Amino acid sequence: MLASRPVRAAGQRFEGLAPAAAAIVSFCALFFGGGDSNAPLVWIGALVLVVTAALLLRPPRFDAPSALLLGSLAGLTLWSGITLVWSTSPDRTWQFTNRTLVYTAFALLGLLVGARTPRARIAEGVAVLLGLVVGWALLAKCVPALYTDYGRLARLRAPLDYWNELALLCTAGVPLALWLAARRRAAGVVLLYGLTLTLLLTYSRFGVALACLAAAAWIVLDRNRVESLAAVALGGGAGAAVFGIALALPGITSDGEPRSVRAHDGWIFALVVLAGAALVAGAALLLRRREVSPARRLRVERVAGLAALALAVAGLAVSIVFAGRIWTEFTNPSNAQVTNTQNRLASAKSNRWVWWEEAWHAFTRHPGGGTGAGTFELTNQMLRRTPVVVDEPHNTPLQFLSETGIVGFLLYLGVAGGALWGAWRARRDAAGVALGLAVAVFFAHAIVDKDWNYVASCGPLFLVAGTLTVRPAAERAPRRVLLVLAAGAVALAAVYSLAAPWLADRQLASATTVAGVKRAHSYNPLSVDALLEYATFEDALGNVDQANKLYSDAVGLEPENARTWYELGSFYFEHKFWRLAYDALNNSYTYDRFGEASKPCGLLDQARWNAGFRFGPRCRAARRSSSP
Repeated sequence: MLASRPVRAAGQRFEGLAPAAAAIVSFCALFFGGGDSNAPLVWIGALVLVVTAALLLRPPRFDAPSALLLGSLAGLTLWSGITLVWSTSPDRTWQFTNRTLVYTAFALLGLLVGARTPRARIAEGVAVLLGLVVGWALLAKCVPALYTDYGRLARLRAPLDYWNELALLCTAGVPLALWLAARRRAAGVVLLYGLTLTLLLTYSRFGVALACLAAAAWIVLDRNRVESLAAVALGGGAGAAVFGIALALPGITSDGEPRSVRAHDGWIFALVVLAGAALVAGAALLLRRREVSPARRLRVERVAGLAALALAVAGLAVSIVFAGRIWTEFTNPSNAQVTNTQNRLASAKSNRWVWWEEAWHAFTRHPGGGTGAGTFELTNQMLRRTPVVVDEPHNTPLQFLSETGIVGFLLYLGVAGGALWGAWRARRDAAGVALGLAVAVFFAHAIVDKDWNYVASCGPLFLVAGTLTVRPAAERAPRRVLLVLAAGAVALAAVYSLAAPWLADRQLASATTVAGVKRAHSYNPLSVDALLEYATFEDALGNVDQANKLYSDAVGLEPENARTWYELGSFYFEHKFWRLAYDALNNSYTYDRFGEASKPCGLLDQARWNAGFRFGPRCRAARRSSSP
């Protein structure tokens, strides 16, 4: 049956649709990724796994870069799963392993698509997807109903729900827009205009700097430097100008504005954006008709080179003069979260240095295997000096060093090495250079942010990286039916791994009986949420011994989680086991000095008093401040 003519014809048609399938999967990741939520990862991961397994019917010949990329990603997935053995939060480690597995599938899909599709077509598809992202991001600013949260925080982030990931996509799109400008000048310049405006509205400082470097790298590597310079001047200049107008519209760039102001300024901003796009497109079409003589081209390149050199020297001089202030601002953040207004573009303040110190501290305590994949949130709670809570140190290489130890870090370097090796090898054609620069931007941006948490950026960019590590096949590869069957079995197991935690969370959210909570626990026995809820039900039914066991099991799963200790302490407090309550609540305070146990005269202080100790200084101070 598998070898029959109708089946072979259907298989060939499906293989021909590989680029379209990759585009659909990437579109789903970009627009329905749900930020750093794990729920959308289930169906997006299942989709990419099924498509990839089907395309393995004709696998390409993997060479060194593709083997390094895919092997390192697979090894990183396996090692992340192994860290479950010693993880401080096995549930988080399972979720992190699932996410890494999905990225491996995206990279493999990129390999399969790259072997079947010319790079120019891939670059065009990526440019179209980026254009859709930019269009939606700006439209959501113009129409308040499309993204209501802009009333609270104006920083541009739709549809990815995180500004820095949107900035990453815009930055990665800069070389692609310049490549497109050389082929279809108006479309490429308009895309660059949209990317610039969107990037500036994210207020991402590193994103802006990285976009400038990406544009400079393209101009250096491209043969048509004059045309690229003109595109940068038109698209980038117009985007910056419209951003300046946006700063004068409170409904676009100010936090806490009412819906009426956002709606009023939204239509003004929409008209300005459209007018800017029309002017940019018209100017690009006019410039396309003008021929540049070789002599004038040489003069323009020399002037641009001198100007770039002067800017570089001026930037270096400014950096040297203000190096002390910049370093002080960066390494000495405030006790509160850094502001998310447009003023951050001129400031070096950040909490990243503190988070990096916390991650390094965790690595030095567990250099071999780390604290477990995806567990930095518990590290941060234990070491933080401010009430700000983060789930990752905003540095992906350091994240792997902290959470998975030296082994995971080396595997991550293998992933980056394979992707960048493929990007370097693809430099022989313009489309390959543009895609390669996008991949380089991806790994550079990962040094300062938590990109691994977002399938919307990592998924499509790993797919692009995969396309660069394989050479387009000159002839059709032989069929591998057994490989497809094996891949299908692996995909089914992977889909179950993705779905089980999601099913547990869904069941737990709707559970109203002990049976419902037990079912959630059976889906995900590593979930402390299920254990704590299970214990609550048993306690309400009067099964004190069973509740005590379940609370203790939760503490055993996550012994460095302040919440599990607090829930256990609360249970002991309710049943008047004062000394046990004090010990548990004190452990909760030890693992999080800003958590529930830190409240003056809260359960910890009350348990201390009832256990025969005096009130601590926090409670005495609170009592004095509240006395008349």
